[in-house]
Amino acid sequence: MVSVIACDDGVVRKLGQGYTIVACVLWHDRPLDVELNPVKVDGFEASTTIAYAMTKLKLRSRVEPEALLLDSITIAGFNIASPPTIAKLTETPVIVVYKYKPSSERLERALRNLKDYQLKMRVLRIVDNTVEITTRKGVLHIITWGMELEKARHVIEETQIHSRVPEPIRIAHMIASEATKLILPN
Repeated sequence: MVSVIACDDGVVRKLGQGYTIVACVLWHDRPLDVELNPVKVDGFEASTTIAYAMTKLKLRSRVEPEALLLDSITIAGFNIASPPTIAKLTETPVIVVYKYKPSSERLERALRNLKDYQLKMRVLRIVDNTVEITTRKGVLHIITWGMELEKARHVIEETQIHSRVPEPIRIAHMIASEATKLILPN
């Protein structure tokens, strides 16, 4: 059994404005605790918000997770969750899981209309370092920070239940989406 924290965002209704909720789920064979926090769409606080939520979960539970799982480094539109920053702030390895191979070129085309796109692209270029892995549930593309590839594969496979996407990420997404609808309507 592995312990992880998985974070994902909720519904993003207004690109470039508004807020969404990020849910971080502490998982140890099942969900143990959840931390909800708002983040600005296309803002700059995703890394610190996730690090803050992780710290709160770790303090409440006294569980030291093996990794943080993310389904992308883009949260709330283009609010960037930087794996190196989060790993440094929380002293926890980061695994970013993609169902497809991400492309910094596609991201850059989408970002060009934002005023600070060059700054965000510096972090987003990390997606070009994804590695394709085969798990018991299928192929994924991952980025690891602070963890060896085989250990990351083990963590992912231990948390896969219904699909290629690790269950803690699926649950974080469902919680964040519902919380966003309830807490931040319209």
